[in-house]
Amino acid sequence: MDFIGLTKVLAQHDILIDGAEAQGLICGMLCGGMSTDDKQWRSVFADLVNNGVAMPEPVVEGLNQTFTQLVSQLTSHDFALQLFIPDEDEPLSAQGLGLINWVNGYNAGFGLHQTNLKKCSEDVQEGIEDLAQIARMEPPQDEEDIEAELTEIIEYVRITAMLCFNELHPESEEKPTLH
Repeated sequence: MDFIGLTKVLAQHDILIDGAEAQGLICGMLCGGMSTDDKQWRSVFADLVNNGVAMPEPVVEGLNQTFTQLVSQLTSHDFALQLFIPDEDEPLSAQGLGLINWVNGYNAGFGLHQTNLKKCSEDVQEGIEDLAQIARMEPPQDEEDIEAELTEIIEYVRITAMLCFNELHPESEEKPTLH
């Protein structure tokens, strides 16, 4: 699953968010401390984006694939998280809007599972504050001089999400090694 695929599935079934916001929401829940084994996230997702109405099967399949990809990427040791936002071939304005949508979803999902930032490290607190500012930014205009800035912001968001996951994810989920 990717940004375009998830966005198409959501749109075909009249779900009014794009793939960026959907992946951001799921990622935020995971990074806020939701268990990777949690099966309730789908009903929470439906409550937030579809007024509690169950999602059609193709949407559920796309979201499940996205969830599985996120868990794999976040638990990987090689910083593999890939944000579902428009790719570099798209105009900067589309990339920026995708990033804003992703961060808005992330912030909502994170807030569902992590309500007391004072328990978090200073780095996580600062990262979450920065993400709140990013969510309020205007989508960039299509100017080449801001392309490098947008790339840096995307990388910062990616690293911040992984930092949050690594700090806030329950340690109890580590599976014992079988010998």
